[in-house]
Order: sequence, then structure tokens, then C-alpha cells
Amino acid sequence: MSTHLNSTCHFIAAWLRSPLKMGAALPSSKLLADAMAQQVNISNEGAVVELGAGTGVVTQALLDSGITPDKLLVIEREKQLHAFLQENFPDLQILCADALELENVLSSAGVQKVNAIVSSLPFLSMPDAVRRGIQEQMVKSIGNEGIIIQFTYGLQSPINTNELEAYGLVGKRVKFVLLNVPPAHVWVYNKGN
Repeated sequence: MSTHLNSTCHFIAAWLRSPLKMGAALPSSKLLADAMAQQVNISNEGAVVELGAGTGVVTQALLDSGITPDKLLVIEREKQLHAFLQENFPDLQILCADALELENVLSSAGVQKVNAIVSSLPFLSMPDAVRRGIQEQMVKSIGNEGIIIQFTYGLQSPINTNELEAYGLVGKRVKFVLLNVPPAHVWVYNKGN
């Protein structure tokens, strides 16, 4: 079985186990993954943290963009997908953890500074309290200089106006990827420095 077909089968199996936690029945396309990876400035200091890595499509795009394995920390909560990622990316630090505990996870992993958080988490399908909790963890983790890269299938920012104001973030849609199923928007957020 090809690697792509194998990863797609793993992703669909995970979606069937927990459809509301996955956000989509198919993994992100290479075009969407590349669009997200292109937003990371690899010359900036700090770790690149990937949340909700799934089967590693965005992980591979991040590596292909020039991010070295020692600068990339991958976090996937779903146990079977975590095991799949470990098998397919043996040189990476891949943690089975929950983004609601991001600050503690990063501290335990020895991450002191975050360059970028690259998130494939399905904010629009999450309960409000969970979404806000994760977003608060992300904002604390990026400090004043890091960025959050998030994709969404919705037309609006996945971090709403009230939340942006509360977190002191500014956001910008930087890319629309039509050739993704479904089409997706890539947003970048920072502290507005």
C-alpha cells in the first residue's frame, strides 16, 4: 500500500472513531499543508509546534520548507494517529498530548520559546469552552513574538473578533486553498507588534 493511501486510511479510521473531534473526513491536501508551512519564518528563533498533526501531511510540509527536526515539536492527541506519526517520522519529537495542556506540554518538552504554532485543530466544531481554552494556551505559548497559523473551512476567522480582542491578537487571512476538500482558508495571528 502506498504511503499516501496508508495515511489516508489511518486518517479516515480516526475520523470514524471520533468524527466530531477530527473536523474533516479526509486529511489536508499537500497544497494546504504547503500554504501553512510557507507562513513560518524559519530564520526566527524558537520551536515550531504543530497541533493536530493527523497523519503528518503538514508535518512533512514543515520539514520540506526547511524546518529542522530539532526545531519541530509535533503534538497529536489521538493515540492511533500518534503511533502512525512516530512510525513515519522517527527523527521527530512527537507527543501524545492535549492542546488544552499546551503550556505544561511545552515546558515538559523543554521548549522555552515558540516561533510558530501550526494548528490543524477543528476550532469550528469544538465546544466553545474547549476552543477558548486551547486558544488561550496558544496565545500564552507564543509570547510577544510568535505566531499562530490556523486553517479553517469557514469563511470567517476561526478566532472570532471578541476573542481576538481579549487575547490581544490581530489576524489576517493569508491564503485561500481552493484545491482542498473542502476548500480552506489559512489565517496567521500575532500580538500585533
